[in-house]
Amino acid sequence: MNNHGIFSPDRTKVRTLLSIKSIFLFLLFTFAFEMAYASSVYSQTKVFTMQSAEKTVLQVFKEIEKNSEFIIFYRDGVIDLNRKVSVNVVNQSVDKILEQLLAHTDNGFTIKDRQIIIYKKETSATPSVSQQKNKIKVTGVVTDAKGESIIGANVVVKGNPTIGAITNMEGRYEVMLPSDDVILLVSYLGYNTEEIKVKGRRNINVVLHEDSKALDEVVIVGYGKQKKESVVVSMSSIKPKDIVVPSRSLNNSLAGQVAGLIAVQRSGEPGYDNAEFWIRGVSTFAGGTSPLVLVDGVPRNMSDIEPDEIETFSVLKDAAATAIYGAEGANGVVLVTTKRGRVEKAKISFKTEHTISSPTRLPEFVGSADYLSLYNEALRNDGEGPQFSDELIAHYRNNDDPDLYPNTNWIDELLRKNTFSHRYTLNVRGGTEKAKYFVSGAYYNESGLFKNRPNGIYDTNIGIDRFNLRSNIDMAVSSTTTVGVDLAMQYLINNYPGTGTSTIFRSMLITPPYAFPAVYSDGTVATYAQERDANMRNPYNLLMNSGYAKEYRTGIQSKVNVNQKLDFITKGLSANLNVSYDYDSEMIIRREYNPTRYHATGRDELGQLIFSTVVSGNPDIQDPKNSATSATKKIYIDASINYKRTFGKHDVGAMLLYMQKETQQHNVPLPFRKQGFVGRATYGYDGRYFIEGNFGYTGSEAFAEGNRFGFFPAIGAAYYLSNESFYPEVIKKVVNKLKLRASVGRTGNDKTGQERFLYRPTFTTNAGGFTQGIGDTGGTNGIGNGIVEGRFAAPYLAWEIEDKQNYGFDLGLFDNRIDIIFDYFRSERRDILLQRRTVPQLGGLRQDPWQNFGKVRNQGIDMSMNLNQQIGKLKLSARGTFTFTRNKILEYDELPQKYGYQAVTGTRVSENTLYIADRLYTEDDFIVSTNANGLKTYKLRSELPRPTLGGLIGPGDIKYVDVNGDGVIDSYDQVRGVGNPSTPEIIYGFGLNAEYKGFYASIFFQGAGNTSVLLGGATSEGWYPFSWGVDQSNYRTFALDRWTENNPSQDVIIPRLHKNNANNANNRVASTWWLRNGSFLRLKNIEFGYQLPKKFMDKIGFEAARIYIMGYNLAVWDDIKYFDPEAGNANAGLNYPLPRTFTLGLDFTF
Repeated sequence: MNNHGIFSPDRTKVRTLLSIKSIFLFLLFTFAFEMAYASSVYSQTKVFTMQSAEKTVLQVFKEIEKNSEFIIFYRDGVIDLNRKVSVNVVNQSVDKILEQLLAHTDNGFTIKDRQIIIYKKETSATPSVSQQKNKIKVTGVVTDAKGESIIGANVVVKGNPTIGAITNMEGRYEVMLPSDDVILLVSYLGYNTEEIKVKGRRNINVVLHEDSKALDEVVIVGYGKQKKESVVVSMSSIKPKDIVVPSRSLNNSLAGQVAGLIAVQRSGEPGYDNAEFWIRGVSTFAGGTSPLVLVDGVPRNMSDIEPDEIETFSVLKDAAATAIYGAEGANGVVLVTTKRGRVEKAKISFKTEHTISSPTRLPEFVGSADYLSLYNEALRNDGEGPQFSDELIAHYRNNDDPDLYPNTNWIDELLRKNTFSHRYTLNVRGGTEKAKYFVSGAYYNESGLFKNRPNGIYDTNIGIDRFNLRSNIDMAVSSTTTVGVDLAMQYLINNYPGTGTSTIFRSMLITPPYAFPAVYSDGTVATYAQERDANMRNPYNLLMNSGYAKEYRTGIQSKVNVNQKLDFITKGLSANLNVSYDYDSEMIIRREYNPTRYHATGRDELGQLIFSTVVSGNPDIQDPKNSATSATKKIYIDASINYKRTFGKHDVGAMLLYMQKETQQHNVPLPFRKQGFVGRATYGYDGRYFIEGNFGYTGSEAFAEGNRFGFFPAIGAAYYLSNESFYPEVIKKVVNKLKLRASVGRTGNDKTGQERFLYRPTFTTNAGGFTQGIGDTGGTNGIGNGIVEGRFAAPYLAWEIEDKQNYGFDLGLFDNRIDIIFDYFRSERRDILLQRRTVPQLGGLRQDPWQNFGKVRNQGIDMSMNLNQQIGKLKLSARGTFTFTRNKILEYDELPQKYGYQAVTGTRVSENTLYIADRLYTEDDFIVSTNANGLKTYKLRSELPRPTLGGLIGPGDIKYVDVNGDGVIDSYDQVRGVGNPSTPEIIYGFGLNAEYKGFYASIFFQGAGNTSVLLGGATSEGWYPFSWGVDQSNYRTFALDRWTENNPSQDVIIPRLHKNNANNANNRVASTWWLRNGSFLRLKNIEFGYQLPKKFMDKIGFEAARIYIMGYNLAVWDDIKYFDPEAGNANAGLNYPLPRTFTLGLDFTF
């Protein structure tokens, strides 16, 4: 009996995933419970031995904090800190010490978690009648915007700070006021102070909002932090909440959100949907163009980071910001930091999201009857008679027998209408002065568009299950030493059909609807009458009957950080060490399935289908095969000495750092290594003048000794004009902040793909024989296999250099309600690393030699604007970004062109070289005659340029411009630099947020401009009708807008039809006929939510909760219409489509 291969890994898929998820969530909840439980019992389990006499209260408090994780809160004047006391306890809890310490005083204490609050007891004496009348008791709760209690907030009377209170562990306060006509000042570090008029109220709850100025005071820069006012570099930051979208990859949320960042998402396929992105565009035509991405200071991939784990996201753009990264800073730097613990009680947050998705755009195809009629039309245009009779076409049109006269819509047969994804995140955050922690876990699941196999033998759909775990712990080992231990893990299980996704989509483009059904009505596997080549496959079989593949990926990232203050040497001096070890592994297991395939030729006298066997296969699914295994380990180390100190009005800082990293791939015997030295010096005077110098000195294995290390310096300066004493107050009321910035510097690049040790030659053994003597075989003098030179040594190869300039300003208007950042940038990259293609073969080189050659200039502007306004209880904010970048190739490795308009030099990177379409030919352009079939034939008039591009020429075909005027249309009429590059030169985004009484809404648009899309191209068989003939084509509905004798319009999409590529050769060359404006505006995101009231949260024991709905990729406006413009024209516009999603989410904290 045949076993169809349902072995345990497949049968138990659901059960295994449920087990993994259950264990994963159980461990997270267990950890959260243990952290909360540990917090609650700490005060009972922590014991002290203290025997002291004649110590002050303050000294005892400090000793308690030094030897424990307790923090003691008290208001000034509440307790006499200088009072001398005696304490005598042995192995006692902290409350015993406090009882002795506060005995016979009017002070009391409360303990919750690791926090102790000292308060003043109410006097037992009965106040006088007049005092009772004059005293008013006001109570309330102080919370933040999320509804979380704020411990230790100050509540005092304005003008009389001696009257007030401090909030307790629940954020509650109680204050006795002398009258009703007072104003309360409620304040807390890092929050805006609120002024509250009492006016007869006895219960006043206050919500404090984070002080944006305080939050922005410190920003992340390369290898450290700086005060925002002192930053001289060009950088952009974004709030983490603005890049939280219902997508697996963080990359997909960046477009339009960050000034200076160009991002394009070409595919929506789960697992392969990462957007490409560049910082300030592309400034090279060779080598790498991707920016350096650092996660918590270590080079890492950011696509699989959970958005809820992110604390800050910054982009460094100019040389002053990136030169310290030396060889890796040429394309800009992205800095991502993950959340860390805070000094607060343990808080547990949980979020769940459920998303439904559908494609933004899918192509539509004509039915079988129309397809065959259109092919007959193509034959007539080519001077041939029809191949399909009206009677046969009628069978298809009437759907007489779907097995023999099918009308197959491959989109409907293979793709679902909707897909689903789910995300669950759980994190715990808290800590004390001694130890702080942030622990997060997440599970993400996403299914693809493909339908599943009907009998369920195996899963044919794309599916991703991803588990994330992160733990960031910071410990104060001593008063001068801190240690941070970070650990992160990702585990992915990906399922794919046995055939590649792009192959399946391509097959839908080139398989006609009339050839066969997806599967015959009796379940028999269908195919062509002959599978003449690999392209003649049933798309349904490629998906359902080719087996499946499973990919298992594991990523582990670890880092230890040690920071040591060296104030004993000199104040402000410190040392820092980072050591990280990352390991990634991947394993792909395939199970192939290749059943016998048939083609129906008719029906017998009983009406049963008659089949011919086309391909004999195997009825059983094959055993698993380990088709690919890979592993990579990475070690990164940096050690630095840092100095930062203020002398009066002078702020000085310096850093020296050594960096080394190593990457070992499982199939490469020698690891990739790099090392470097970094330096920075900063100076600021009186908050007005700032200057900073950086350098990176980096070594690369790509170059020979003498050229191995490169020096990359930069300098930047800033002038805070609005901080000058002479800055007019009348202007300051409008322009309250004006900061000017400028920087120049140099960065480098050594990226050459996988080519290594380019300064050394390579030799090939068994290189094939060569001849000696007479004859092709060498006769008697033939020489056998030997050793030949492969790569020619390049000992003088050196660094690719980019010189950068940046000039910008920061502008704050109307007390920073409007914030504008503007930058102009210009760079020139030279000595580009490439292989010379113009060296004559007579030189004897077997391979193009490597050399520093080429130059590209890149310049543009980027800017961002933020607006904040509050009208009563309505809070409004708006934000926008704009980036324009344009490059120009100044030097390129090319032979001198016969015509200057064909030269690459002087044009932009990734521009098109196209024929210029003039119009469609008309009958007036030809001498018309009639052939033996009674059909018209056409001979081009002699006064018109003679086309030589091949194919048949007649009315309705494309007429091209004879650019060089030689009377012939040939390759010399192609023009470089027509239209715009495929990479957008303009990226922009704008959005609006509103909040009102717990409700909030946001909307965000993203767009791209100055980009062109070439429809079809020279080899896109899925775009032009009948590219490979009638048996290997499909016909999209947009192509119904075509030239015909009855519709001889110049305003059509498709020229006249031809029966195959050979006859259509003239029309399918890359030309301006197919060039379209690729600009678009997309409604990227809409979100509505509601923050549940604090009172209700208190009743159910939660700190905060919100519910929200979100729409993503909801609409797009563009000139293309046939496919999503952002996806481009790859695979004739039928790549895996981008998704439109709707998400329901719940987020709560307890």
